[in-house]
Amino acid sequence: MGNIRSYLQLSEKALKIDEVYLSPDSFLSTYFELEPLEKKSFLSHFIINNNPYIFKSVPILYQQIIQYLAQELELENADIKLIGSAKTGFSISPNPDYGKPFSGKSDLDFTIFNEALFNKLKIEFNLWANQYENQNLVPKESEKKYWNDNLTIVRKNLDRGFIDTYKIPNRSIFPLTMKINNCLFLISFKLNEIHGINSSKASLRVYKNEQLFLNQLKLNTEYILKSL
Repeated sequence: MGNIRSYLQLSEKALKIDEVYLSPDSFLSTYFELEPLEKKSFLSHFIINNNPYIFKSVPILYQQIIQYLAQELELENADIKLIGSAKTGFSISPNPDYGKPFSGKSDLDFTIFNEALFNKLKIEFNLWANQYENQNLVPKESEKKYWNDNLTIVRKNLDRGFIDTYKIPNRSIFPLTMKINNCLFLISFKLNEIHGINSSKASLRVYKNEQLFLNQLKLNTEYILKSL
């Protein structure tokens, strides 16, 4: 059984966090002054579970989007998260992009952790790989430069427990991928049309389970912050 004191006895730095959203400088300086357990909670709040910065004035809108995706993909609401600059308000990417505010040129980065969905997308990827490598499926001119790279990248990512849906071609023989891509397009398009919330596009990464997502998030975030 864990010691409850180790969770509730906060460091001086953790006690001083009293804002819902942080500036890029505060995010960077605060993270490395926290204790290990506090770092986990810090990432959980500011990158995963906080209401997204872009919806801070209309928080219910975010939950409506989550409900829409959950219904369309037959998932639990808790499996779906919006991360990235739409969540924090600024980019957590290597320099020179770190700290850039969310804008109409930014993506809406959705993450889902669900093993069944991951496995279904894996099947569609393997079908595409087989069709392409056996020359039964030919890329469009605009796709030629991406397909070979995507074959290699997706196979590596599958071994790490995640897949980016945009790396599977948007073709009718991959119905789940097409359905997801349509949902993502509509989210980005309709947010602009109805609420004037602009974005470049919406994207989705699907993890096999939540722990793999948390591990990758911590790894990526710490790597970037240490490089600044």
